[in-house]
Amino acid sequence: MAGTIPVGAVVTDSDGTILARGRNRMYDVGAPTGQIYGSRVAHAEINALVQLGTDRRYLDCTLWTTLEPCAQCVSAAWLSTIGRVRFAAPDVYAGASKLIERQIEAAESARRFPMPVEGPEAGSLALLAELLPVSYFLDTDEHRVTETYRERRPEIVKLAERLKLQKHAGASLSEIEAIVAQALHQ
Repeated sequence: MAGTIPVGAVVTDSDGTILARGRNRMYDVGAPTGQIYGSRVAHAEINALVQLGTDRRYLDCTLWTTLEPCAQCVSAAWLSTIGRVRFAAPDVYAGASKLIERQIEAAESARRFPMPVEGPEAGSLALLAELLPVSYFLDTDEHRVTETYRERRPEIVKLAERLKLQKHAGASLSEIEAIVAQALHQ
């Protein structure tokens, strides 16, 4: 883990080629050129989207993100002319996957440019995508987030407390998947 909320995002074209990638950099003290950091708006989705040029529209592209995007990120994807958003895990604290549906009801421009937001996915990677930020927040003083998860997703909090994923920082994805799989079978 990088010391910030563990969320990642990529933008792919219709062939699945990665056009841009980003990760959450809210608490980072630096970032590669063209990405933002050290700000509450330095979300993974934003860091992927800011890499896209304004020379074309991205209606044939998908923004993939590990966690359900917040209102800022759904709006930024729509303003970036992304054709579709897919997310792996729900975010019961700040997720806003239904925001675009409400926007379409309210704005004529949104009716002309629909952007489906789909998710959550199923399976072990989706579970891991939800566990990582929950594990992060369990180790911080951000009680609002953990209390929301304790109320709405208590089984995820219990699993995150058992796994203590932070102590496995630097492990490969396959190693982390094995740890999660083993915990599920206990």
